[in-house]
Amino acid sequence: MKLVSIVLATALLPASIGIALAATPDQPLERAADAAASDSVWNVSGTEFKLRFNTGLFEAYGVGLDAPEPTPGQAPADAEFFVLDMQPTDGLQFNAPRGFDRFVGGVLRVDGGFSFILPNGERLAFNDFQIRPSRSNPMQLDVVGKDGRVWLYINHLMFRMVDDNANFYIRSADLRATAALAERAGVAELANAYLGEIKMMTRVVTAGRNDALAGSPTPDFHGSPAPGGGTFEADVTMESFDMQFMRCRQSSGSGTCDGAGPDNGEVVFAPNSTLRNSNLPNSADVSWYAKFQTSPHNYPYPGNDQHPYLIWNIYRVVDGQLEQVGASGLKHAFVTTNSGGPGCGWSFGNILGRDCRDTYGTGNNDSSSDLGPRSELIAATGYWGRCGSIFDTNCDGGENASGNGQYGSRLIVRESQLSVPGAQYYSDSWYVVQDDINIYNTMTHRTMAPASGGGGGWTPGSQGPNVVGSVMDTWVNPVANPNQNVEIDTAEGHTKVAVKVKTLDACPDGSSLTGTCYRYDYVVNNLDFGRAKTEGDPPNLRVLSNLGFRSVTIPTAFAPVFVEPGAHFANIDVDAGNDWTVNLDDVGITWTAPAGNELNWGTLYRFSFISSVAPDPSITSNVALTVADDSSP
Repeated sequence: MKLVSIVLATALLPASIGIALAATPDQPLERAADAAASDSVWNVSGTEFKLRFNTGLFEAYGVGLDAPEPTPGQAPADAEFFVLDMQPTDGLQFNAPRGFDRFVGGVLRVDGGFSFILPNGERLAFNDFQIRPSRSNPMQLDVVGKDGRVWLYINHLMFRMVDDNANFYIRSADLRATAALAERAGVAELANAYLGEIKMMTRVVTAGRNDALAGSPTPDFHGSPAPGGGTFEADVTMESFDMQFMRCRQSSGSGTCDGAGPDNGEVVFAPNSTLRNSNLPNSADVSWYAKFQTSPHNYPYPGNDQHPYLIWNIYRVVDGQLEQVGASGLKHAFVTTNSGGPGCGWSFGNILGRDCRDTYGTGNNDSSSDLGPRSELIAATGYWGRCGSIFDTNCDGGENASGNGQYGSRLIVRESQLSVPGAQYYSDSWYVVQDDINIYNTMTHRTMAPASGGGGGWTPGSQGPNVVGSVMDTWVNPVANPNQNVEIDTAEGHTKVAVKVKTLDACPDGSSLTGTCYRYDYVVNNLDFGRAKTEGDPPNLRVLSNLGFRSVTIPTAFAPVFVEPGAHFANIDVDAGNDWTVNLDDVGITWTAPAGNELNWGTLYRFSFISSVAPDPSITSNVALTVADDSSP
């Protein structure tokens, strides 16, 4: 087997060997007494194990890697993975009375493996390693190396029954480092860090009772009649997410970062995210069929491969000014595990049931085969344009490789944007769910404190509590300030416009303003608005264009105003060449986008000016937004 070796020249660090040991190969996790007697325990044996490493993280922290190259000939979704065989005689047990409940015992053995070369030069081998339920968390699996110690663990499992329930398939899961591995490597940032993504196919040896698999209930999709009158309504809530550092490279495209150095490196972040369906009598089931997968249902149209989508962003507030500094691509969801409350009646699969929860791990949120451009989705309707997308470039209905690499369709923020003294940072994550009646409870944001860990790595730092709703509503409370945070709700999507005013210590030099000066900061957040041009019908839809706004006009009448050069506008990137131009006339101030930098959905831009006229809450006027589609502005 050909190996690829990533061995970095780093200074040697003292080895730390005094580590508490966890489960060992001769100490398997025994089934609990109640689980052993239950008829809902399933036994599966391993057949195939797939793994891809987050190599950029290894490089950032000076850890070398000896691992097989990706196995050729696989489907595009698996093109980054290498494949290892598993011993067919082993068995792993889990409890699944109504969908997956917990692992209860057993072990799986994987042939072959990989090695880490720690910064101190020590080689840590995982050849012919073992996988067994974690002693600390029954929803996790431990990876036991040749030395019998648990240096790695697997969590955020996305699984489903396949082949008419003959196989239990882990479609995606995160491979993470234990605190013990971080200590041994002398790299504190490695503790619980995402190292790679795994997939695992297992064969059902003994099938337990599973009430959710006993029948095939008919989904109650959005718009279908509900008991007692009315219709079922889709209403999914984003419960929580956790942002994580993935990798960083110099702006030249090679090497690792060095904090706020002159190369101004590109930092990638990705989250794990958990959502939950509502549990009201009229809560709709949600279609969750992966791209290129055929649904047996007619909702939202026959043969659909439509599914929810996930995006995430990073913002900062400097001197009271809110700006967006990072935006992800579009994550395509593909399966739901349907864990959750007592009302969750669906097993794992392609329907998110009432009161059911689902978590997408960091690994599959960073998967090149699941990430594409936001422009391919009509966000207000949830329709994806498969034809001509990066996954089906010739519109033949067959999936091709995305060509993303480790930086394509990712959230990328520059090191200089993360290194502003006194800045307050936020991240958010939100789902786009077809027909969802409330887009705001599918959004969650929280504070973060990004910091350079040295050696090319970054961390999100401490992260505050999850807050449901738009980050705009934290910047300006719409309840307390209804005229300073206004929603534009149209059939083509939602947009928020908010404003804050700061009293300046002095009027700017060269402004010709006298007396007391005030800085007006307007922020326009295009949540899901887009005027799309399309060809064909779903599922063979092609999105030709999908633009938001191309100009913003703020009426200032004849008030004395000053537009400060270089400070009147902020978009996501650090490229001044694509900034919006500004013009003052008798109506007000108008900012206009250059082609290619329109204010599209999922994006937030800031527009600022200074005036010697104080704000007056009793006087309001309309901000004008011009749609980028010139044929119908």
